[in-house]
Amino acid sequence: MAYNRINQHHPIRNRAGITQPDVVVVLDPSLLAIGKVTSGLKDGGTVVINTSKAIEAFPELSERWNVAIIDATRIAREELGVPIVNTTMLGALLKATGAIDISAMTEPLKGRFGRLADKNIKALKRAFEETQVKELKTVG
Repeated sequence: MAYNRINQHHPIRNRAGITQPDVVVVLDPSLLAIGKVTSGLKDGGTVVINTSKAIEAFPELSERWNVAIIDATRIAREELGVPIVNTTMLGALLKATGAIDISAMTEPLKGRFGRLADKNIKALKRAFEETQVKELKTVG
């Protein structure tokens, strides 16, 4: 497990583990079968899943949370030549949550990846475009 905090308005000073996340990102779909990856996820939160399955394959999740799916492994292989899904899943996270504008990621990716930045930016944008989101239906 890894933890990340995002706040565009205030510095983040809390470095403790997160027990009640707003969002869970599942990079490896096999984790869904062996663990309770949604443990503690707030009602109405969001689950972002790297999967080749259709969004309808996750009815137990979509009853409590917003669900976003993307075949990040396929996109990573096609764009990067390797099944490393971090940047691709970042694109899916941005689509699912709107936490950060996708255009804000270009410069950090250039700084991080240098000559490989263009491929990573393309993977990020493709994932953003191809991510399917099923929002939780609320009564009211």
